[in-house]
Amino acid sequence: MPTPREAPASARLELVQRTRVEQAIDRQQYGQFGKELLRAETAAGRSLALVRKYRDDIPRIGAVLLVHGFAQNRYTWHLSTRSFVNYLADAGLDVYNLELTGHGRSREYGSSPASSFHEYVSDAASVAQAVADWSGMDRIFLAGHSLGGAVCYAVAPLVRSRLAGVVSIAGIFRFGANPATRRIGEFIEGLNRITPVNRALERMSAGLRTRFLGRAISERWEAADGLSAVFPLAGWVPGSTEPHIVQERLLRGFDWTGVNIFLTLMRWAAEGGMGDGGPDDYADRFLELDSPLLVVAGDKDRLLPPADARPAYDLSRSTDKTYKLFSPVREEVHWGHLDIILGQEAPRFVWPYVRDWLVERCSDGDHATVSTPTV
Repeated sequence: MPTPREAPASARLELVQRTRVEQAIDRQQYGQFGKELLRAETAAGRSLALVRKYRDDIPRIGAVLLVHGFAQNRYTWHLSTRSFVNYLADAGLDVYNLELTGHGRSREYGSSPASSFHEYVSDAASVAQAVADWSGMDRIFLAGHSLGGAVCYAVAPLVRSRLAGVVSIAGIFRFGANPATRRIGEFIEGLNRITPVNRALERMSAGLRTRFLGRAISERWEAADGLSAVFPLAGWVPGSTEPHIVQERLLRGFDWTGVNIFLTLMRWAAEGGMGDGGPDDYADRFLELDSPLLVVAGDKDRLLPPADARPAYDLSRSTDKTYKLFSPVREEVHWGHLDIILGQEAPRFVWPYVRDWLVERCSDGDHATVSTPTV
């Protein structure tokens, strides 16, 4: 299947519910927000769910579309006592929390797990244009975590006329720097070349559920937190996140995905980078784009090591690009894959850094300065 080279038609947004809520930003900090539950009918005919948050008592300065990662959902960005969504909305941003096809409420709307990474890209590009119109902003930011970062990289060139910038937080650009990830990818790729196995996987392509994994880890939290110090594919740094926060994330945030999405990730791990329809196809198109770029990585992230994240910054032709490595050198603690968004210190270090980068580019139309990497 060829990768899309032009943006699909804009999605049609339908307002399902509008309310006003008082919710936590972090710990004892609360805010009042307008909240909209939106249903998007994409150009491909899939129904996706978005939650919009905004402050209606101050001018909105920009819009952000958030994209979650592999087998996750809206709870990547929003938990009951710690919400990056609410933090950005409190700063005057118009925030849209998207659930990809087959995930969260999008699954409840009848959308099936994706059969290919292209579906994520096509849908997110269709939704991004609709969000730009719905928000009343000429351009919007794309922000993704993990596989959501890869989605944003792939979508950005398709919506360049509506794009304010891209934020990738532990986002996949290269993949497989962790030897364990690469070996698993090579093993799965080898199995997939065996015809009976390939046919069996094709029959399973309807979906793969990971909620049982989140539940299992949550039920054995103390052991899992200890093992994360030595497990080669640990999702967080031990002791980085309060138990009730990470348990809520595990129980609510682990979701369905497509088997073919998993196989795509394994192929990327074996080959070293994102791309469909040709080596680094999506990557090459993104690198040609001149749009503001922020690449964020955690120093102890074993799922997406800095060596996989940084090439997006190094190779990008953007005239406004920033690479930020969070580490004890400046931010006091080590940083992993999940805790870089929801960890105990994330609201003190990571959130303000991303907020300030976004706010600066909401108010500054001239992006002619090349940022230097921050380590």
